[in-house]
Amino acid sequence: MKKLIFNLFVMLVLCVGFTACHSNDVETVNYNEYKQQTFVADFNSAFGVSASDYANHQWGMNIVPLIDVTQKTTRTANVNGNQWGSGEYADFPQPAPITSDELTAVLNVFKDKGNESYEPLVDYEDFFVQQVYTGTAKYKAANGETVTGSQKMNRLFCTTKYKQVKWWPVEFEEMDHYEPDYVNNSNNGNITAWDGCTLMLKSSTTNWSYESSQGGSHTFYYWRMEKINGNYYVGFDFASVRQAGANLNEQVDRDFIYNDWIIKIVPGKGTTPPPVDVERVRIMAEDLGANVSDFDYNDVVFDIKFIKNGNQYTADIILQAAGGTLPLTIGGREVHDLFEVPVNEMVNTYAGRHYEKAPVPFTVTLNGPFDNAWDAINALPIYVQNPNGQVIQLTINPGSPAEMFAVPVTTDWSDERVSIRYQYPTFVDWIRDSTIQWWEE
Repeated sequence: MKKLIFNLFVMLVLCVGFTACHSNDVETVNYNEYKQQTFVADFNSAFGVSASDYANHQWGMNIVPLIDVTQKTTRTANVNGNQWGSGEYADFPQPAPITSDELTAVLNVFKDKGNESYEPLVDYEDFFVQQVYTGTAKYKAANGETVTGSQKMNRLFCTTKYKQVKWWPVEFEEMDHYEPDYVNNSNNGNITAWDGCTLMLKSSTTNWSYESSQGGSHTFYYWRMEKINGNYYVGFDFASVRQAGANLNEQVDRDFIYNDWIIKIVPGKGTTPPPVDVERVRIMAEDLGANVSDFDYNDVVFDIKFIKNGNQYTADIILQAAGGTLPLTIGGREVHDLFEVPVNEMVNTYAGRHYEKAPVPFTVTLNGPFDNAWDAINALPIYVQNPNGQVIQLTINPGSPAEMFAVPVTTDWSDERVSIRYQYPTFVDWIRDSTIQWWEE
């Protein structure tokens, strides 16, 4: 059988010598304790290790992301340059002026036609927006006329970003939502604050937009972010829309050259930008273990990241495989049901068939608060039921044998009935030395 079947009631009868056992000689052992004791023994036997070999092992939990997408509510645009560089703004000295060499390098990057859209390269929260360049106000209008000086970009916006996740019925849709964050004193294609700078606090550099001076309140998201000589710059491609009854020269189509207005993003001293997005990690689990020859860690495989949004905590999951044949639930969702197969059918674990069925995304609401991966993963209710009806929660703790572990999402799982130590020979070395990246074999 794929897994060791545990007895419904485990009783250890302790008798001394050859004397008869009395009722007070019988000790009952908690089923979960028995399961854990058996798992420890079989784990050690399967991999030829002992507890001292993996004391304090993190089992990859140090790479599990917990992402705070709580919407920022205390945004500030500070234009008081006499405050910068001192007091509470000590980490934000006024940026140095743009040099002629810097301007030449920036214009050389932005002068050529670019793509339709670009992705952000950094996500700073506190930063200066610094004026770099304003292009000549000369555009081709819809009527074919050259429009000079009559229209300009107006009102620059960076953004506050928050994430909204929609899960119904089992479809996965994750959308970034943006709330415009006005950069004070940015009008007519110029930043007129203190020496062309505005300090944005509790904001974001993940999205940018502008309005047109004659295009009504229409917002345009035509921007391009580039890293040049270690600094980050955003260039804008001008466009405008014709209002009802207005002249044709209000309709200006974009030319995909992002040099109509260019600004520089200047973070505070010592600021390290967080990544724009955080990748999920892959969790591989052994449902009941206990079979020395069958530690394949493919009984359930899923990719996960934990999300905090205010006081709400969720686990964002993509189910990849179900190699067990026992009922196993994650947050109350039975994994075989999610794949729409019977419980005794193994999914995506046979050699050459790891992606036979499409992955299934779903989410689980968790009881917070928690601020580390250990609390998060153990707050995720993962239960397996053995043939006798007993239900056991899978957990993971530092220094204990791994009922599950985390690896990069690029890691493939073991084939069915192939111990992970044979599919990945250095896995055993990783048990003794957590710095070994066995998944890169």
